[in-house]
Amino acid sequence: MDTFQIANAVLENYKNDRISEERINFLITQANEQIDEISQNTEIYNALLKQVKAPQKVDNIILWILLMSNEMVCWKYIREFDKDFRKIIPVSDLADLLLYVVHLNKVKEIELDGFEYLMEYESEGMDVMDQFCVTNVLLYIQKSKEVQMEF
Repeated sequence: MDTFQIANAVLENYKNDRISEERINFLITQANEQIDEISQNTEIYNALLKQVKAPQKVDNIILWILLMSNEMVCWKYIREFDKDFRKIIPVSDLADLLLYVVHLNKVKEIELDGFEYLMEYESEGMDVMDQFCVTNVLLYIQKSKEVQMEF
């Protein structure tokens, strides 16, 4: 995963400048609420966990990233729970959560349950999310290097 390769100082600066605690708290609350909603239907919940081969012990943030980065699982969630993907689970939200989880691990040295599995998880959606994170960070770096020129 390329997001994990971002230097600690860059992760810290990007997180502090671009992702507020308020946004992270909102995204975590949203993920927890939606995991709770899914878990109320045990049959669907277990089927989704099986589909992403989620580890037995996994933090809700990581579980949410795993579930929503898998296109088949995401569509099943949308269909079963009558959700609108564009309003509920934008890639930017998942990318911010991914960057936050990597930041926690690399900068804060806090490892959430299932982190290693997440780093090895392969899906097309995960690749898109990973590229989105890296692209945002590269744009951030580029903008931080720009200087105003007067002629």
